[in-house]
Parts: sequence; structure tokens; C-alpha cells
Amino acid sequence: MSTVARILKNGKYIGTWDWRKYKNVRDPLTGKKKIIPRPAKDRLPIFREDLIIIDKETWQKAQARWQELKGGWPVSRKKRTFYQQKSYIHTSPSHLLSGLMKCNSCGGAIVLISGKGSGYYGCYNARRKTCNNTLLIPRTRIEEKIINELKEKILTAENLEYVYKQVEKAAAAGFNEVPELVKKKKAQYEKLQQEIQNYLNFIKMGNLSKAVSEALTDAERRNEELKQEVESLEFQKENSFKAPPKEWINHRLENLRDTLNKNTVSSALALKELLGSITLEPVLTKEADFYRLFEGNEKDFRPYYVAKSKIRTLALLDDERKGSN
Repeated sequence: MSTVARILKNGKYIGTWDWRKYKNVRDPLTGKKKIIPRPAKDRLPIFREDLIIIDKETWQKAQARWQELKGGWPVSRKKRTFYQQKSYIHTSPSHLLSGLMKCNSCGGAIVLISGKGSGYYGCYNARRKTCNNTLLIPRTRIEEKIINELKEKILTAENLEYVYKQVEKAAAAGFNEVPELVKKKKAQYEKLQQEIQNYLNFIKMGNLSKAVSEALTDAERRNEELKQEVESLEFQKENSFKAPPKEWINHRLENLRDTLNKNTVSSALALKELLGSITLEPVLTKEADFYRLFEGNEKDFRPYYVAKSKIRTLALLDDERKGSN
């Protein structure tokens, strides 16, 4: 993995070679030579096709992912870092609600405390004896309650159908410019084809030189890039976004939790954007159970959590016994 990481961080593998990147200097005190990097303005970037083993799209995705992960992994204490260290759970959550919840009593993290069954969430500071909130809740229950609430209040078939329709309209509006752009790119492509032919004719006459060879290589590279752009635009024009039917949306919503669990990391990060931080408030005594007022009936009290997000407050009650655990 470390070898792959080094490759994905080295620009030479997309053809970017910096000449004059380093220089030798002599230490005036010791007389020894050492290598130091030159300022960026003194370097000469050179494109070398023979070094390419990674395409540009993969490279850009990798760089974006490195930025997301920055600070998310342990670093050597001897190394100084210029970014705030953070837990890997914020960039690579292992469960749908990992790193999303905090305790209302102490402000600490709500984490997976017990591994029994599917696991139980609880206050991490309580485990360290610095918080009195020892209440636990099964992971599957809190995930089910919150996802069901999303399905009923936000991710409804009507809401999603509306969003899809708006995306389809926006995509159609954007594609109105595609035909003109394709026409412009094709004109550039044909002009470049003629330029390449002129170079070839020049070489056939016996006028081969290093400058001509480099110019031909550069023209062929630009020609290939233009060809790919034209093909991409034509593909977009033929495959513009279409809103799915409502039956398809309903089917996906029926299995929303299974769908989310297929890609836990992406789903958890999306839930984080949607819900914000979720605060779990423990209701530990009957006297503190003012949420009972909304039900209007007396039931056997059992401690439970109330989840609060930027969307709404939700009591995490067991349907039968009305308790968290």
C-alpha cells in the first residue's frame, strides 16, 4: 500500500517532470554539500509521455481523496504537521452513524462500546469514568429509527421525484450548449489534423530536426486530447440524464437501509451532510421524562435516548417496552 501511495502522490507518473527541481549547495560552516529544493519559479516542467502510467481522471480523484484523508491517520510524533489531526472515523466511517453522534451530558463522542450482537452505542467518556451517562442503545435500533424518520419526512417518493425532475431540467438546459461546443471542437480537431499533415510533408522532404519532431509530438498529443473531448461530448449528448420512474424510486426506498449499507463510507458521509451532528440526550428518570407529555398516557418507565439533529428531535423508544436497552 505504501508503494501505491507514493505513486499516487508523484506527478511524474502523469507525465509531469520537473527539471532543475533540486540543487547542490555547500554548507559554509562544515564545507559539506547538501541537496535542497529549488523555488517553484526556478523549475522547468517538462511533459514526458514515456513516464505516464496513470490517466488524468484517476490522478485528480486520487488527489481529491488525499485532501479528504489529510489528518485522518496517525503520524509520527517526531514529524511536525501543519494540519489538525483528526480521527479516521470522520473520513472512513465503519457504520452509518460512526463519528456522527455526541453525548448531550458531556459533549463527548457516542461510540460503539459493546460488540455483542450488532453492537451497542454509548458515551465514550462514560467508559473512561468521566461522564455519568452509562445508557447504551443497540446500533441496529438507532439506525432503523433515524432512517425510517428520513424516509417518512424527507426522503419521500414525492420529494425525490421532484429532485430528479429538477436535475433532468438542469441537465437538459446545460446540454443545449453541447451541439455548438461539439461543432467548435470538431473544427479545432480538423485544423490540428491539417497541421500534423503539414509536419509530415515537411519531414518527407528531408527536413527532420529535433524541433520539428517535438512540435509533431505535441500536435499529436493535442490531437488525441481533442478527439477524446469530442467523443465525450457526443456521448453526453446521447446519454443525457433522465428522471427515473416513481416505481423505481419506491423500490429503492423500500430497501433504503440495505442500499445504504452497500457502501457504508459514502452513505455515512452523505448522512453527515444531511443530518449534521446528532446529539443523544439520555432520559434516565421518570421525573425527567417530559416527552411523555406528548403521549398523554402512563406507561412503565425505562431509560431511553432522545436524538437531536439539525432536522428534528426524535425519541429513540423501543416500540414494545419503550426503552433504549
